[in-house]
Amino acid sequence: MDQETIDKMIEEHELWSNYGGDVGKKANFHGLKLNDIDLRDSDFQNVDFSEADLRGANFNRANLQESNFLLANLQEADFERANLTKASLQKADLRFANLWYANLKAADLCRADLEEASLQFTDFSNAVMIGANLIKANLMDANFVGANLEGANFCGTALENTNFSDAILTGIVIGAENLPKIPSEIVEEYRKTFWLIESMKK
Repeated sequence: MDQETIDKMIEEHELWSNYGGDVGKKANFHGLKLNDIDLRDSDFQNVDFSEADLRGANFNRANLQESNFLLANLQEADFERANLTKASLQKADLRFANLWYANLKAADLCRADLEEASLQFTDFSNAVMIGANLIKANLMDANFVGANLEGANFCGTALENTNFSDAILTGIVIGAENLPKIPSEIVEEYRKTFWLIESMKK
């Protein structure tokens, strides 16, 4: 699908959204091949991107609230400052993606693959991230307040200034070097369930 067709879909979707569905047409990108597509600053609330190939796509500053990215391929996609509140990213491939300052409040990232993703200053508060892969991700200054991270893999991650207040960390995989970066009261509560890795080459 070329950029001209996408631009037309954006235009039709904005009409549909602005006029309560009376005019225009709701966009649907399910299963489409959209490598490197430019969707920056677009408004795609509650849109279906499930199983789409979106490698290298640009979602910079896009409004994607409650959108569905189930099983989508989002490798190296750019979500900087995007709004993904309550979005579904279950089992999505987000390896090497950029989510600087993105808003993922209450998003569903169960078993999402975020290996080596850039997640600095990202807001994951109250997100569900059971079994998420965060190996070697950059989580500096990320916010996980109230998030469910049960069974997530934090091996080799950068955790400076990361906020885990009220997060669920049962059964996480984590390197021993990162334990001091998690508040002691949280470590004390969950440590018996941790899968502790002594070292991991970066």
